[in-house]
Amino acid sequence: MQKIPFRLFQGVFLCSVAVVMLVLITACSSLGNGQPTTTTTTTTGTTATPTSATQGSPTATQPTGATATPVAFKPGGISFIGPVKSSSSGSIVMSAPDGKTYTLAINAQTDLSGYSGTPPPVGASVNMDAIVNPDGSFTATILKPAVQGDPDLNVIAYTGVTTSAVGADRVIRFTVGTKSYTFTITATADLTDYGGDAQAIGINASVKVKVLFPANTIVSIGNGP
Repeated sequence: MQKIPFRLFQGVFLCSVAVVMLVLITACSSLGNGQPTTTTTTTTGTTATPTSATQGSPTATQPTGATATPVAFKPGGISFIGPVKSSSSGSIVMSAPDGKTYTLAINAQTDLSGYSGTPPPVGASVNMDAIVNPDGSFTATILKPAVQGDPDLNVIAYTGVTTSAVGADRVIRFTVGTKSYTFTITATADLTDYGGDAQAIGINASVKVKVLFPANTIVSIGNGP
């Protein structure tokens, strides 16, 4: 009867040893093949926020540039003497005394009598008058040959509407079509239509402003048509 407990004890002992060996083998296998897991956190204030190694770059916000406020259309026109850069039956392109180029539409109302009813050729020096259209473009009303020695050879005459009264600073502000212009009235400017007084020029007044280039000097200001 003593042999039975001994055998039972022997069996339990062997089972225990086997279990311990199995646990040790499993633990060693995990340490050898497993990859360590690393968690990185960034702390802002008192809150820890997990971050990922594959985090994408933030999208940059492009600054918005300043947008000019559109100018309300004011009727008017422009006149100058300049060379023709290109010419066709429907339009011509001319260089102005301020160095800019202007495209002028030609229609049935354009006076071409100075050129026998045909558009002036490229290279011709032309004395032009044009009206401004609501979209800011120009249509020629008169195209005629320039006269040698014309005193307005380097002058642009703007016909427009003032957007403010002229003050003590002697600055005139006016709009031609959809473009605004600002010039300082010099002491030599002819202001006969205003009794020589620049401050007699009020707001919303139709004016014709002659400007000499490249000096940007006002030659005269008169009442517009």
